Amino acid sequence: MSLLGVTAEARSIAELLKSGTSYRIPSYQRSYSWQVPDANGLLTDLVQAMDEERSHFLGAVVTCETGFPDLCEIVDGQQRITTISLLIACLRDAMADKKRRNELHSYLADDLRLGEWRLTLNHVDAPVFRALAQRPGSTFNAENVVPETSEQSMLIDNLIAIREEVKLLSEADRDALADFVLHQCPIVHVCVENRDAGYKVFQVLNTRGRQPTAHDILKTELFERANLSSQDADRLARAWTLHEARLGAKDFDDLLRQIRSLHDRQMRGDFVTGFCNSVLQGTSPRSFLEEELPRFVEAYLELKQGDVQLSRPMPAVNEHLARLISLDHAGWRAPALQFLVYHPRDADTAREFFCDLERLGFAMQLVITDRDTRARRYRRLSEEVISDSKLFSPSGALSLTGEEREKLTQRLYGRFGSVTQRRALAIKLNSLLDDGETSPDTSDATVEHVLPRNPEPGSEWYDIWPDLVERREICESLGNFCLLTQRDNQRADRLDFLQKRNEFFRRPSRGGRYALTRDVATYEEWTPAIVRERTARLAKLLIREWKLDLPVG
Repeated sequence: MSLLGVTAEARSIAELLKSGTSYRIPSYQRSYSWQVPDANGLLTDLVQAMDEERSHFLGAVVTCETGFPDLCEIVDGQQRITTISLLIACLRDAMADKKRRNELHSYLADDLRLGEWRLTLNHVDAPVFRALAQRPGSTFNAENVVPETSEQSMLIDNLIAIREEVKLLSEADRDALADFVLHQCPIVHVCVENRDAGYKVFQVLNTRGRQPTAHDILKTELFERANLSSQDADRLARAWTLHEARLGAKDFDDLLRQIRSLHDRQMRGDFVTGFCNSVLQGTSPRSFLEEELPRFVEAYLELKQGDVQLSRPMPAVNEHLARLISLDHAGWRAPALQFLVYHPRDADTAREFFCDLERLGFAMQLVITDRDTRARRYRRLSEEVISDSKLFSPSGALSLTGEEREKLTQRLYGRFGSVTQRRALAIKLNSLLDDGETSPDTSDATVEHVLPRNPEPGSEWYDIWPDLVERREICESLGNFCLLTQRDNQRADRLDFLQKRNEFFRRPSRGGRYALTRDVATYEEWTPAIVRERTARLAKLLIREWKLDLPVG
């Protein structure tokens, strides 16, 4: 469609990034700003849509002409296109087939020698983006890319987070996801003649209009099936609007998908049809609207806000919940919702359930990493929630097998390359140390590597840690982690140990607020032997907390 110098066309990612086309981010545009939850959220949405065998609409990208053939400036859509490019790079490098790797690489660059990049970020982000994603095999070395700005750190952290998630997929799933992203994720490409027109289109797209959400469409279907009187329809419509206002549109959609997942093992096909065919098998549309949905809304809010209402106050439950929220996956939410909606709100039972669910969640994150295996495990747990005898049985889905306990124990002594894995473990450890506490998910606590991943050239770190292999091995281990705010983390990053300790770790207003950091501040030096000893000590705290050293049952 073309009108007054503006064209708009629905295109696939493969068409948008086809050979011979290129895009650049103009220098006046802000740098890349998505954080790990944003990138993981997009990846989760893509995988979910692929599993449900439906397309995923990526919104719109606005570009303007530059005067050079086949080169456009991106006015709106930088975050999505950049993140999609990071995902394509991770999928490229994870593929076993060379032909498939080359095909995926063609959506990132043509001839590297001629600098024919498909996407060029602004002058601040471009060098890091190229080092991370635009060369074959580059994603393997993301930890070695040294950021100079917080925006560059976001690029690195997001690529690592996506890479770790892609690693969890089977080869077949990676191949399917690559095809899905390239061909089943439509995006509206709006092309304008100049920047002024582009800015006006950007304003319209970001301030006006509202697309119907999944829950909007489902609402119409449920109300029609319920055959409501005018009075009841008005009453339930007001209640529906209140649910949306309390949760927000995105979370309301997520809740309804969680509810469907409790009834639908396959989660395939159209959402509305799938929801009605599964959820309404055991209840009428009216009963769902009047009785079940309000209870699920309340339970969802409790999980989101980290404040579970029980027969009496039980702070431990909320602490377990805060640590579950910090994990890199959300499969635990469906059985948690099932527990809160259908299980009596006995405080002691809830404490036992959320304690064991936290342990299972960490096991899923660290050792039970296959996506399908995770889904089956949480699905079985959801089915067992309504029965006390099955729920806490040694052979139940909530309990870890002897083999799983052994694997989790060994894993604690290893390396943790994922940003979310490191943060979740650090927050957990912080709660186990003397005078420690659980940081809420909204906290700006981030993991500081005491030994930097990339020490400053000429620093004393190279004198104390001359062996490159040893530095890489130990840097990502539990013993080298502490917590700092995002701002302090960037400032402390590559300082020598005593500088970090004195300026950041020992100050109560800085790192001293965290028990895990106060623990580091007790040391006078930071050597390989100290890190190994600390890793063993911290691992033993987790082993004892999760009862990994006790017989099953």
